Amino acid sequence: MRRTPPAPSRGNLNANAGTIFQLSDQEGATTDTATTSVTAARFWQQFASGIRLGLLIALASIGLSLIYGTTGLSSFSHGEQVTLGGLLAYVFANQLGWNIWLAGIVTVLLCAASGYLQDAGIWKPLRKRRISLTQLMIVTIGLSIAAQYAFQYFFGASTVRIQQGNPETVTFAGITLTVQSYVAMGIALVVLIGTGLFLAKTRFGRATRAVSDNPALAAASGIDVDRVIRFVWTLAAGLAGLSGVMLGLVLNGVNWQTGLQLLLLMFASVTLGGLGTAYGALVGSMIIGIVVELTNLVLPGDFKYATALVILILILLFRPQGIFGRAERIG
Repeated sequence: MRRTPPAPSRGNLNANAGTIFQLSDQEGATTDTATTSVTAARFWQQFASGIRLGLLIALASIGLSLIYGTTGLSSFSHGEQVTLGGLLAYVFANQLGWNIWLAGIVTVLLCAASGYLQDAGIWKPLRKRRISLTQLMIVTIGLSIAAQYAFQYFFGASTVRIQQGNPETVTFAGITLTVQSYVAMGIALVVLIGTGLFLAKTRFGRATRAVSDNPALAAASGIDVDRVIRFVWTLAAGLAGLSGVMLGLVLNGVNWQTGLQLLLLMFASVTLGGLGTAYGALVGSMIIGIVVELTNLVLPGDFKYATALVILILILLFRPQGIFGRAERIG
């Protein structure tokens, strides 16, 4: 029986188009990466991808954890700070033609400024009015939805690329990653170590941890709690913006839903490590990143992200305080 050849795929210059290519072996049977046997090479490749994902999630998760620790608020709009970072980097590096390093630095500064303005214009006035945490959480959900549609309005629903050139790959110890991945992992590691040293060694860092442990006692000790919270919002937004830039380069694209897709992973990381603890968020992010990528060995496509939901449920069932969290008596 004669087989009809597939229709040719056509596209326009400087335009993005999706095409599905069917792969077949010599017998004509289609193959799928999800059903391929698990080998040592695939395992280590996915393990390295998990470390990369964990480091980039940790950049955003630490800020999310610090916000919860100092204010008690779970910010559902934190994912949009990640999206903002990626889209601003796209504007500066792609549309305006800036050097990628300059574009990244300016993006992080603008994202940090957005966190400062958020606290000054929204969160501090609401705290002064003693709005409950539930109401504040609803505000973050509304802010998240508003930001998503604003991104979609200005940038469209398609995925945009920060750098147009095809990324170069480097193979090291049998693991192949793009140059952008190695650079992003190095930057993330340096920033995370610097953030940890800042929180542990500096006076303002110790004040931040004091407010996170007991805001009332910190205020009685002479610490300006509002100033610390303002700094935490600024730092968290800056780190989330940096995460967005790195993810945009590593994934070779960013869209209006990038942060939303990562929000579940961030919450799972923070819950796993212990709510309100920066070090717990780092450890939780690494575990979530590795487990999610290793799951891709047996589950196809984006089904791997469902693993984060399973981990989150198990944590809440068996150890709700997380790895580094402390059990507290309520009531």
